[in-house]
Amino acid sequence: MRIAFAILIGIHGLIHMLGSAKAFGWAEVPQLRTPMSPLVGALWLGTAILLVGAAIGFALGAHWWSWLALPGIALSQVLITHSWNDAKFGTIANVVIAIPLVLLALDARPSSFRSRFAHDRDALLARPVRPTPVVTEADLASLPPLMQTYLRRVSAVGRPRVRSLRVQFNAQMRSSATSSWMQSTATQYEFFDPPARLFYMNATRSGIPIDVFHRYVDGAATFQVRIAGLLPLVDKSGPVLTRAETVTLMNDIVVMAPAAVLDLPFTWKTLGDRSLQATFTNAGNTVAATLKFDAGGDLVGFLSNDRTQEDAKGSRNVPWSTPISGYREVDGIRIGTLGEANWVETSGEWTYGKFQIRSIAYNVYK
Repeated sequence: MRIAFAILIGIHGLIHMLGSAKAFGWAEVPQLRTPMSPLVGALWLGTAILLVGAAIGFALGAHWWSWLALPGIALSQVLITHSWNDAKFGTIANVVIAIPLVLLALDARPSSFRSRFAHDRDALLARPVRPTPVVTEADLASLPPLMQTYLRRVSAVGRPRVRSLRVQFNAQMRSSATSSWMQSTATQYEFFDPPARLFYMNATRSGIPIDVFHRYVDGAATFQVRIAGLLPLVDKSGPVLTRAETVTLMNDIVVMAPAAVLDLPFTWKTLGDRSLQATFTNAGNTVAATLKFDAGGDLVGFLSNDRTQEDAKGSRNVPWSTPISGYREVDGIRIGTLGEANWVETSGEWTYGKFQIRSIAYNVYK
């Protein structure tokens, strides 16, 4: 979709070269019958440069593409109006290109999910943070052997204790076992002193943008979804959701920031050679999960009965599973970079989310 849209912008820009060719006598352009002065020809050329530049920026995912596209389509429309009988169909391309520009403008308003996410992130980053002493072997002594091995595997020993993290994902999401996948990107900030979680996702379905915002701050959670940043699709809050999000927070800690368990209210019970029961308490909610490890000591599974499944039919207690794989070094840290989010229903287990970590950073300040 990105490349197709970039091609549209680029072709639209190149078509403006016809106006320059006519004005400067570079070629015969019978399609344009309106007389054009050199000044008008220069404007056609400038418009072409702006739009081709915007196409390149959009294809690269650069934020500056809109700064070229906006004056480009504005100037294009002025020129089209000047040669309306010859170039009126170019208006269609300008309208199509204007749609994401309008969405970007809406995204910049204070009530947008992006703005609220940034506001909450900055407020949480501004909170005072305790010192981050280096994790030592002695610190692991209170943990069960499986967790000790796991923390060594992820290279927690010798690194500072974790107070926060920032992670960026590529993701695929769907609403049911038979729904098509939505391609998504997400940014998440997590704080552990005290615990808080911010998750902002951009997804597309059939070319329609969908924004998702999870917020877990001061012991209360909200979950909101909007279509094109405007139309509310989901708006949930309350104690049931907060308990469910406490499970999500617990999962994030043991998967992405396991060293944080040293400073948080976790309890442990060994269930077998490769499994533990972990219990986590935050803001009055105590939740539990079974952690499964492979023969090498990596965490490969997380299963909890304390996270509710939310859909149009309401809320139900359904086992929630997150298989973890793809262990590799990311930004100098060894971590499982591939994860799934599954519901274990009576009819079988199915995946509603697939996540791939692109980058992760700990003890962040921005």
